[in-house]
Amino acid sequence: MLSSLRERTDFLHFASREIVAWTSEHIRTFPENYVPRLLDIGMGSGRDLLTIRQALGKRNVELLGIESQPLMIEQGRRNNIQTFDINIEREAIPLPNASIDVVIANQVIEHLKELFWFFGEISRILKVGGIAIIGCPNLASWHNRAALLLGQQPPSAKLLGPHVRGIAMPEFIKFIQYGGYFEVVRRKGSNFYFFPVSINRVMERLFPSLCASMHFVIRRTAKSGTFVDLLDEPIPGINDTPYYRGSGIRYGTV
Repeated sequence: MLSSLRERTDFLHFASREIVAWTSEHIRTFPENYVPRLLDIGMGSGRDLLTIRQALGKRNVELLGIESQPLMIEQGRRNNIQTFDINIEREAIPLPNASIDVVIANQVIEHLKELFWFFGEISRILKVGGIAIIGCPNLASWHNRAALLLGQQPPSAKLLGPHVRGIAMPEFIKFIQYGGYFEVVRRKGSNFYFFPVSINRVMERLFPSLCASMHFVIRRTAKSGTFVDLLDEPIPGINDTPYYRGSGIRYGTV
C-alpha cells in the first residue's frame, strides 16, 4: 500500500509546476523584445523547457540543454532545443560568460562529486541577476531520518544506487551562498511521503525540510570570479579531497 501511495506522488519530486512558474515569473521582468536564454542541465526529453515555452505563449525564448542520452538528445534537437553532450564534471559548458538568463538543474547534483566545478560553470554563464533552479533529494526527509533511526541506510543515499551526494536544506544554503556568488531567493520542499496529493501539498508548505525532495531558486550576484574559486580559499578540510578546478579551459561562443 505504501509503495502504491508513493508511486502516485512521484511526479511531485520534480516540482515541474513550480519550475515553470518561477521561470515564467523571471522572464516576464524583461522587455517584450528581449529574447531570454534558458539552459536545462540534464534536460531529459526537454519536457520542462517545452512546457515553459508553451506557458509563455507568443514570447520568443531560446532553449538550450545538456544531455548525455542519445535518444533524448535527438528528441531535444527535433524540438528546436540546442543540445550539448558534455561531461559536466570535467568540461566547460560551451557558452560564453554571462550569456544565460535561467539555468535549470533538476535532480542532477546528487549524482555529482564535482559540485565546485559545476556551480563554477553556472556562476560563469549566468548573467548578473540571472537565476538557477536547483532540485535534489533531501537527505533530511522524514523517511530518511526514520531509516537512520532503525539503523538502515537512508533511501536517498543507497550504496547500491545512483547518488553520490546526500544534501540537506540548511547545508545546501550554507554551501551555495558561501563566498557571495549566489543568493538563495526561494526554497521549497516537494513530496511529503506517503500522503495523497491533496494532503501532500499542505504538508509540503508546513514541513518543507522534511519532504523527500527540495528545490531552490538561486540568483547570481555581481561578485566577480566564479564559484570554483572557493577552492583557493582556506576552508577547513577542503584540501583533503582533490576537487577538479579546470585546466586550460576555452569557452564557446554559441
